[in-house]
Amino acid sequence: MKFRNIFWGVILIFAGVLFILQNLNIVYFDWVSMWRLWPVFLVLWGVSIIPVNDWIKVILVLAVLGASLTFMVNRTEYYDDSRSFDFFSHHDYDRWDDDDESDYKYTTQTFNIPYDDSSSYVDLYMDAAAGKFVIDDTTNDLLYFDRKGNSAEYSYILKTSDSTSDINIEIESTSINLGKNNRNTVNISLNKMPVWDIDLEAGAAKIDFDLKKYKVRRLDIEGGATSINIVLGDLYNTSDINLSAGASEIVINVPKSSGCKLSLESVLSGKTLKGFEKTDRGEYITSNFDEATNKVFIDAEAAVSSFTIIRY
Repeated sequence: MKFRNIFWGVILIFAGVLFILQNLNIVYFDWVSMWRLWPVFLVLWGVSIIPVNDWIKVILVLAVLGASLTFMVNRTEYYDDSRSFDFFSHHDYDRWDDDDESDYKYTTQTFNIPYDDSSSYVDLYMDAAAGKFVIDDTTNDLLYFDRKGNSAEYSYILKTSDSTSDINIEIESTSINLGKNNRNTVNISLNKMPVWDIDLEAGAAKIDFDLKKYKVRRLDIEGGATSINIVLGDLYNTSDINLSAGASEIVINVPKSSGCKLSLESVLSGKTLKGFEKTDRGEYITSNFDEATNKVFIDAEAAVSSFTIIRY
């Protein structure tokens, strides 16, 4: 029997058992928290390609999985339900304890960038780090930024040349809270008049971008362990979406009126692609792609992730 079959079989069994235990409410974990163990998959991949006997590889794989399981058990956090326990520190991005703000050094930050109608194109880059990041509303300014939590403050640089504006938003401190006490929520509102290019780098984050009100030419998201939900509109003729993530849950909502083509490279990932057909080149395409006025091109790389495209 080939080691490759044994290797992937052991990995799938290990992952399947975890999901079964979660469905039975015996353990809890989520994709956002899985970032703590994602390097294990690199180790296992390395074991699979080293030039040694297969039985040695099997022993190494079992040792790595055993050590990972020991790590998870040692980090168990019990809930009120004594029958279940948590393998990871859970990031609750939506829950805020206003009575306990002092423990988290709770702060707020807002700023706005005035809109100049000469800005026909805007390139927005943001170093998101950890937390929850939301785009869901429009503004008469070029951009409105609202942060609350215990993470470091952000600063921005605006550069304008001819009809293009570049906005660079970065976190000021190199000390970023990635632990279970992270409380960082950023809400961003954009002006709907310009054409937007958005580049986001995220760590352990929840990303919820409702972009159907905007003309989006390009969206690049590079993340570690992320929960990504994107809603695209049909206000621009060609939109390029580039995603790179590990241990993530990814959902992309694409209008039925737009044609969509997907190029997906995935490792140990599940995908749900209703309304798509696989081409001879290994891409996935909607039936209306050729005749659609507006087109969406999605290029995604995902490892140990859940990937879904919803046509609405």
